[in-house]
Amino acid sequence: MNDSPKDQKPTAAPEGRSERRHSEGSLAPPIFQTATFTFESAEKLAAFHGGDGGGFFYTRYGNPTLAAAEARLSRLEGAEASALYASGMAAVSSVFLALLGSGARLVLLGETYRHTQDFATGLLSRYGVKLDIAPENTPEALDSVEEGPVRVLFAEIPSNPTLRVPDMARLAEWARGRGAKLIVDSTIASPALFRPLEHGADLAVHSATKFLGGHNDLLAGAVSGAHPMIDALIEQQALLGDILGPHTAYLLDRGMKTLGVRVERQSATALRLAEFLSGCKQVTRVHYPGLDSHPDHRTARTLMKAFGGLLSFELEGGPEAADRLVDTLRVPVLAAGFGGTESQAEHHALMAYADLGLEGARARGVAPGLIRYSAGLEDFETLRDDLEDGLKRI
Repeated sequence: MNDSPKDQKPTAAPEGRSERRHSEGSLAPPIFQTATFTFESAEKLAAFHGGDGGGFFYTRYGNPTLAAAEARLSRLEGAEASALYASGMAAVSSVFLALLGSGARLVLLGETYRHTQDFATGLLSRYGVKLDIAPENTPEALDSVEEGPVRVLFAEIPSNPTLRVPDMARLAEWARGRGAKLIVDSTIASPALFRPLEHGADLAVHSATKFLGGHNDLLAGAVSGAHPMIDALIEQQALLGDILGPHTAYLLDRGMKTLGVRVERQSATALRLAEFLSGCKQVTRVHYPGLDSHPDHRTARTLMKAFGGLLSFELEGGPEAADRLVDTLRVPVLAAGFGGTESQAEHHALMAYADLGLEGARARGVAPGLIRYSAGLEDFETLRDDLEDGLKRI
């Protein structure tokens, strides 16, 4: 078995008694399912607008249920503040809109979620934003970026779907040297395993739909960082209206309560599955940072508490074999997404790049036939036996 990452300090500040007591003594944060909030008098309204006494005005500007979930995420991330959004793409696009303008340069580091790339190439370019896409998720790939100032360096750590884990210290140094803000999408790791702000990132973003929510029953996004940047994002959010609803915020808060134990179990299962697959003759390559064979294994051991619940692998027989395997497997569901309690398996090029075709996926760096596998909470033996049986059948 491969070595585990080095011991690290706990990833979340402890939640105290005062943080567990809510309105009317409720242990769970109540769902404030309301559009607006009332005031007892014109004097109280004036005091609110004057910043005296706190409170809430209108849910587009804030809501107690959202505030509770944002506070929990901030503790998990070790951040001063957080903002929640209606989806992961709403979070990413809001950050880009806040930081970029005509003539500003955005650098995407290699393997980036396709819709992040699509937003940058299809929408930001209309507003004069200059885009550079480095060839892969390594600091060395930044050598290909032309000289001159950069406004934003954006990286996924680990990346999707081959789980690249670049050296954060070198990314942060490069960003400082170019005057750029370093934004890290750490959806795949989650703050249970990796906290980008501790390694030089200015903002950490998430598709909270995935591991943070953890149950495939909500759609949400999140951004965490220092107060000035988050305050500016919240002010922008009130104008754009891409807020999270109170009921969804409640589900997200509930999901984050079990984040650590879920991700620990999923990471342990994914590591054992990666080791098993590495010994299967039908498998030509396994992408998982917990394996010695992964190009970023040493970096992942330094940065991450464990290696995460997502892995990918390639088969002899290519796309046809991948299609047969996902049809043969009995336990993981065939569905978009990852990070939930149910295991999921997909032929990634067909699931995420169907409109581009296999060659279009290859042009985006996704090998046709690559299977992305998200480990759920099922027993390892159940998932292993299912894979073993499926590989025999293809």
